Formats: sequence, C-alpha cells, structure tokens
Amino acid sequence: MKRRARQRAYGIIDPDYARIFTMARCLAWQEGYALCMHGSFTRDLDLLAVPWADKACEPEHLVRRIADATGLRETGHPPSKKPHGRLAWTLIFRQFADPRFVDVSVMPRSPT
Repeated sequence: MKRRARQRAYGIIDPDYARIFTMARCLAWQEGYALCMHGSFTRDLDLLAVPWADKACEPEHLVRRIADATGLRETGHPPSKKPHGRLAWTLIFRQFADPRFVDVSVMPRSPT
C-alpha cells in the first residue's frame, strides 16, 4: 500500500492574518476600495486594494489606517512602484523578531 504524501494546508492558517484581513477589508470598504488577498498566507499576507468608488481615498491614507487599526507598523521606506502603477508597502508586526509581515498593494485611482 502506497503511503500518501502529506499535503500542505492552503488558505489563511495564521489567526493574526485572518484578523488583519478582516479589519483591513472593512477599512478599505469605508475608504472606497475593494480588498482581496493572494499568496500562500504562510510566510506573509499579500493584500491588494482596488479603487471601487469615486470617493476612494489617497493610497497612503488607506495604508496608514490599516497599519494603525491592526497594530502593524510601516517600515519607514517609501512605497515600491510596481507594474501598472501599483504602489506597495510592507507592514511589519511590532513584536521584536516576528518574521511575519503584510504586503499591501494599492492600484491607482483613475484621474477624473
């Protein structure tokens, strides 16, 4: 009888990532964005904010609200410029030597 290889769990398995996503999703909606997640959810949590309403706030404001509400902190580096005009920030946990982090990317708003 063949022994089946152990399959890795997929999805949010870190309770802190689940908490952060839930809070960030609600904040993004309040600020005029839709928020989705992607990636493995193990090493880090990748979030993507897409402008959804005419009143979508400035990307920096959204990221600051997410960091403040979730207890994460910004690294102090400017956002990285990504393809299609996307800006990306890395937020880190405040606990010393915590290896987890959250990458927040924000798609640009359309000029009106």
